[in-house]
Formats: sequence, structure tokens, C-alpha cells
Amino acid sequence: MFVRLQRKLQTQLLSGLRSTRAPLRVKLQTRACASTSSALRLHSDHLVVSYEGTQMRLNFVWLRDHCRSASSYNSKTNQRNLDTGSIELNIRPDTTAVEGGHLVLTWRDGHVSKYSLNWLAQNSYERKKQSTVQPRILWNSDIYKNKNVPSAKWEKFMSCDEELKQFLQHYLLYGIAFVDDVPATVEATEAVSKRVSLIRETTYGGMWSFTSDHSRGDSAYSQLALDRHTDTSYFQEPCGIQVFHCLKHEGTGGRTLLVDGFYAGEKLRQRSPEKL
Repeated sequence: MFVRLQRKLQTQLLSGLRSTRAPLRVKLQTRACASTSSALRLHSDHLVVSYEGTQMRLNFVWLRDHCRSASSYNSKTNQRNLDTGSIELNIRPDTTAVEGGHLVLTWRDGHVSKYSLNWLAQNSYERKKQSTVQPRILWNSDIYKNKNVPSAKWEKFMSCDEELKQFLQHYLLYGIAFVDDVPATVEATEAVSKRVSLIRETTYGGMWSFTSDHSRGDSAYSQLALDRHTDTSYFQEPCGIQVFHCLKHEGTGGRTLLVDGFYAGEKLRQRSPEKL
């Protein structure tokens, strides 16, 4: 018996504000403390702060919107007092400074914004783009030949949080993972699913069984062989994880074919990059 988890073949693309224009030469007063390991470079709509080996590209609108002064931000409720829509899109500061580990900006209306460099490093969109991307291990049929498929035993999976953690880490790395020795019941399958996440309702329901009885207009309910495909791609939010459990099998055939779409995409990129 096995439970199969299949990775959703969808990648979220991170994007940020980028300017292709050359730096605007404006008369801004800039100063930095010699004791602070940071540097500033001013551009037309953003500034670049170098801090502890990281370069943060900070848009002026974003900076004004994230001002932590009492008039702009309620520190008790962690909510803005500032109306984001009131910020001019061409806003830029009159003066900039790095003082005592803080970036200090004075805007043209006289408002002063002060940001901890450490806070900017932790919260800016630029730092998040530079953060480590979740690694992936791409695979082909060798993963089965070499018996490297990640798996966990059902009893330990259900009772040990450390086993669950390791299982999820393997799932994130490979996009597939197996739970072995699961009792051949819908209830046990549901328990395994809920151990990982909430069960999402679809047009088929939450948990459902299917066999070759033609009860639905779907090839999965027939004896036809199913070639490589992804499920629920037509949904506004396709399934992130799919769980399959073979409860009973009679006759021949019915083997499950798994394909790593990211592996196929990487091969295409290597062989025909012009087609991407």
C-alpha cells in the first residue's frame, strides 16, 4: 500500500520594482557615519543601501509607505495610519543619512522617516528576493532504480512529529513522497492527508474513491490507460498536493507513472534555451 504525493507544477515568480533608467542627478544631501558598515547610492525613484554584505534596492514609495513614525504607523496594532494612496508616485527625499544603524530620510514636506538597517534587512522585498530559494532535487527513472524514493512508515508517520518533519522536508526536495503500510481504508487515507494539511473540497468532494465503473465522465473512471498529465490545472487555484492510495487491485495493469516536470523543464532549458 502506498500514498503518493505529487508536486504541483507551478512556480511562483518573485518580482520587484525595477528601474532601467539611469540615475537621476539631483541635489540631495547625503551623509553616513564612518562607524556604520553601510553605503548609499541614490537613483531617480529608489536608493540602494549596502548593509552587511547585502545590497537592498529600496523604492521611495515603499519607504514612505513603511515609515514607522507615530503619525504613519500604529505600533500597538501594527497597522498603518498613513493612507498609501496619498503618497506621490514621484516622491523622493530631500536628505538622506545613515546614523547609528538607522537610515534617516527627510521628505520634501518636512516629514522625517527613520528605519533600522537591521529591520530593513529583515523586511524589505529586496532582501526576500535574495533569500535562499527552496532547493529541489530533480529526478528521473533512476530514482526508482537506485531506490532513493523518500518514504516513511505509517505508524511512525502518524505518531512522531520528527518523522512528519523529515517527510515534509523530503517532499519539498523531491515533490513526491510515500507513506508505506497505510491500512487500506478511506479513513486511514484521510488521517494521513490531515496529518499533512487541510483537505480541500473540489467538484469531486474532499475525500473520494473511484474505480473503473464509468460513474463520471472522466477517463480515470475507466480502464483506459492514463498518460502523463497534471490534475486540476483548470482550477483557479490548482491542487498543491494530491494524495493517492490504492485500496484494492484485481487483474493486471494500473501502474502509476510519475514524472518530474521540473526535470523535463531543465532538460529543455539545457538543450533548447531559445524555446523557453
